[in-house]
Amino acid sequence: MVAFDLFSQYGIKSVSMDDIARHLAISKRTIYATFPDKESLLTEGIEYTHKKMSSYLARIEKESYTAIDIFLLLYEELMKHPRWYSRKFYEDLKRYPVALEKKESEKSRFAGVCSRIFNRGVKEGVFQPDVNFEIMGLLAKEQLKMLTVPQSLSKHSNEEIYSTVLTTFLRGISTDKGRAILTRWMASRISYNKTE
Repeated sequence: MVAFDLFSQYGIKSVSMDDIARHLAISKRTIYATFPDKESLLTEGIEYTHKKMSSYLARIEKESYTAIDIFLLLYEELMKHPRWYSRKFYEDLKRYPVALEKKESEKSRFAGVCSRIFNRGVKEGVFQPDVNFEIMGLLAKEQLKMLTVPQSLSKHSNEEIYSTVLTTFLRGISTDKGRAILTRWMASRISYNKTE
């Protein structure tokens, strides 16, 4: 969705309906025929991106991946879309209450998804059974706030920060079997980065 990409790249406030119309090579009037204002367009963009991630998740959950693989694949998919975690976007989002509520509701839904994957991981023997996964789901939701990296971490790349947080998080709740999967994934990332 062009409008959402523009909002994510430049910030919501900086992008006008004229800018969006120009990028789409349509009239502003055409946009207003479907979306009465910028916030409704923004809300639709949030819903679209979350549906896209949900569709991706549904697909990988049907394959023969472990719960750890699923979390790692979700992370890799997110890293393909750096505009989705722009600091400016999240700062501007606070000015749009309907869109912000949509984003918060999607984060809450994500906490539920995480709980389901955590429980799957216990059944697979990759996560420890004595962990309170309700708390872990809520922590995963809070971890989404790291999508906007604090200034104190600005000397590190987003990918390095997210990878460190995720692997530490997963290692702490994994069994030996789970840690072996995580170690293989980390080794493959190091090999991949050396060949780039």
